[in-house]
Amino acid sequence: MMTFMKEMKQNIRYLGFENTEDGRRFDFSITRVGQETKRVSLVIPSLMFTGANKITFQESAKICYEKLRVLLEREKIEQLTRIRLTGDDIAAFRHIPRGRARFPKTEN
Repeated sequence: MMTFMKEMKQNIRYLGFENTEDGRRFDFSITRVGQETKRVSLVIPSLMFTGANKITFQESAKICYEKLRVLLEREKIEQLTRIRLTGDDIAAFRHIPRGRARFPKTEN
C-alpha cells in the first residue's frame, strides 16, 4: 500500500507568471513518478485585480496553486492545460487559515 501511495505522489512546482491581454497567466509543472512532466497554466482575469474585493499580486500565485492542487486531488486535470479561474475560485481559495480544510466541500 505504501509503495502505491508513493507512486501516486505528485509534485507541483510554480514556474512563474506572465501578464497577458486578459489578465495574468501562472505556469506550473506537475511531476509524477513514471510519467512525463505536465505543464499547466492558470489564468486570473485582470478584472480580479481591481475593485473593492481585488486580489493582490502576492496572493494570486497561492490561489492558483490551491486550485490546481484540488483539481489534482479530484483527478479533474487529465486533459486540461489551461484553466481560467472564476470569481468563485478566488472566493474559495483566498485567505485559507492554517489547519482548516483546504478546499470547499462538495455535495456528492
